[in-house]
Amino acid sequence: MKNDSASSCLRQRAWVICASLGLIGAIGNPTLQAQTNAPAALPAASTAQVDPLNAMVDRTIALTSRRYLDANAHTPWQVLHGLLALRGDFIVRDHGQQVSALDWIAERGKFRGVPWIEATKDGGRIHPYNGTPYEFEGHVNQSLAIISMCNLPLDYEFKTASGQSITMQQMVDHAKKNVNSLEEITWTLWFLSRYVDQDEEWMNNDDEPWSMERLVRMQVAASPYNAACGGTHGMFALAFARNAYLKKHGQLRGAWLEADQKLQRYIVTAQRMQNRDGSFATKWFKSTGYSTDVSERLTYSGHMLEWLMVALPKSRLSEQWIRVGVQTLCNDLVQSARVPIDGKKVGGLYHALHALVLYREQVNPEYAPGPAPELAASSNDSQSDAVSANHPMRVAEAPQSESASTQPQIVGSRTPEATPETTPAPTPNANGGFDVAMPIRISEMNGERTAKRRRERRALR
Repeated sequence: MKNDSASSCLRQRAWVICASLGLIGAIGNPTLQAQTNAPAALPAASTAQVDPLNAMVDRTIALTSRRYLDANAHTPWQVLHGLLALRGDFIVRDHGQQVSALDWIAERGKFRGVPWIEATKDGGRIHPYNGTPYEFEGHVNQSLAIISMCNLPLDYEFKTASGQSITMQQMVDHAKKNVNSLEEITWTLWFLSRYVDQDEEWMNNDDEPWSMERLVRMQVAASPYNAACGGTHGMFALAFARNAYLKKHGQLRGAWLEADQKLQRYIVTAQRMQNRDGSFATKWFKSTGYSTDVSERLTYSGHMLEWLMVALPKSRLSEQWIRVGVQTLCNDLVQSARVPIDGKKVGGLYHALHALVLYREQVNPEYAPGPAPELAASSNDSQSDAVSANHPMRVAEAPQSESASTQPQIVGSRTPEATPETTPAPTPNANGGFDVAMPIRISEMNGERTAKRRRERRALR
């Protein structure tokens, strides 16, 4: 009996040691797995080795890319999500032939006899929402935001049903002329951030002054809790705009500084609500949540990792929570490789694939995206009097000291001395993101203003 007891004790101790080393994983019910410690992420490779996580991402992208949609059976909304993930490499079936999805859309795209491309008095557009969910785009300029990820030049041409050519420049013109405060602007900000200078100002068809700054401020003010897909697309659009502004100016100020601060808050929220197995919360930013349904896991984790890949600098992608999240997403995509996915679940699948594509672009120089397309010509050149120098929508240029011109920094409403001299210059990564120091926060400035008002009220008593 003593020998049996001793053997049992030794086996128990060995099991504990193995478990602590991550050699024994959760077994059986996936719900139990979610309640155990997170799986150990694949170890990061040295510079002389191939990162095993990168190899896993490559295999997962290759496998998932072999899902083919039918251009004439699947809806434009579904086809566009495939284009989002794979851009110019996305292939669809057209009457039994495998063709480039982008070429098919640009040259002869139709859905149930209705053409994708439309000419307008302001230029052109992709067919808007038609009243039926998940057919054409579900949000204003969603289609163009997705197509913008293909890095198409402004002179890229789309054909209408009548054979008229519509360039990407004309798509930009239409979007600017028709922007308004009554419709969602998330995808418009995403689209225009690819083709329009962040300092651009213009007048819409209602003679209202608009600017990229106004779009950024509106998105900063928008709550993610009542937005589609938990507000993750709004975060993506904000990160896209912030990256574009920082790339041009080397510093953040005003609306773009506030955008970055919002992104930092929700990065923390996403990390805190991540499940122990690496998947992300099924309640978006509202609360924690876990699902055993692989389609739901792809939807929530895919959307979360997608915007994080644009919002985070490359230096943070080696953090454990990101690596485990990417690894878990790969596992879910491989697990579902033979599972039929249709309807709106197609969107979740391709957002998950897009997250992996964005991750690979950042960490693997071989897949770094090409140069961004040339920006559209400023409308101020032809509308110099439309938005006057005194217009409230115009942002005054702050004077630049010699040190500020050589040392990019984040600028708030404090004096330049508030930014430490040791703040490193932002270095763009493969996806246009930056390592951003955050010496100033809006909450700090608001606290100072509140304290000042209290002192003034006491002085009046």
